[in-house]
Amino acid sequence: MKRRSVICFGETLWDVFPDKRVPGGAPMNVALRLRRFGVDVCFLSRVGKDVDGDGLLDYMQSQSLTTRYVQTDTAHPTGRVYVDTTDPNEVRYTIAEDVAWDHINVEAFRQEHNIDPDVVIYGSLAARHPVSRQSLVKLLDDARLNIFDVNLRPPFDDPATLQLLLERADWVKVNEHELAYLTSTPFPASDIRSTAMTLSDRFQLDAVCVTMGANGVVLLDGGTFYQQPAFAVDVIDTVGCGDAFLGSWVAAMLSEQPPQAALERAAAVAAIVAGSEGANPAFSDTDVAALVGSR
Repeated sequence: MKRRSVICFGETLWDVFPDKRVPGGAPMNVALRLRRFGVDVCFLSRVGKDVDGDGLLDYMQSQSLTTRYVQTDTAHPTGRVYVDTTDPNEVRYTIAEDVAWDHINVEAFRQEHNIDPDVVIYGSLAARHPVSRQSLVKLLDDARLNIFDVNLRPPFDDPATLQLLLERADWVKVNEHELAYLTSTPFPASDIRSTAMTLSDRFQLDAVCVTMGANGVVLLDGGTFYQQPAFAVDVIDTVGCGDAFLGSWVAAMLSEQPPQAALERAAAVAAIVAGSEGANPAFSDTDVAALVGSR
């Protein structure tokens, strides 16, 4: 019998700073968060047969995320993002191209693992190369629920690719800048709700979740709007906050929690991550409940 599951599809890579490097990639971060919330998640990615690839596999294993779905590529190197912090007010990113995760092979995944995806969670960056883009589209055509974490990274924001991914989405998570870009709306939007409705109507989406940083989050779900204020914390590091939010929100929604409760929990998780160092800090359900109860 085939086992059904949640698949996080896309990049795993190293964020290379002038003085350090850290494991990165939004799909991996989301998969880690889902795993910690007890979701049966497959992280489908690809690394090179090199030291960088070995390091990422070791990191995933140290975080209790199985690496059995991460493919190894002998022809392309493990992904890297070079982070230029010369101007701390305008950090610049250079994303290495034609790397292992640009060549994810969905047919090899199916033959080896025989898994039917109930849910596929994906971003736009993993669709920049034709090979991984075609693999992703095949997965999306078979899944029952497709969740698009837009996560734009110029210059990899081709409108035709974005339209292709939006047309296959059921739920979309965007920040307010991305929402403005996708709807050709001036930023900041005068009415986030009407702009979210525009996106939902255009692509027949079941849910649109718009994160707004310190201004909280708005969710359009089944024609009803929900709003959740952000939790106040002393911010240490915002890297991974959006990924933590998405992982928590999806886990709660898949367990059929009420939308408002799911938003509240996800906002609390994002706040805890913002108040910690790194994209994947450890914390407990008790920590989340304490923050929710403090309001």
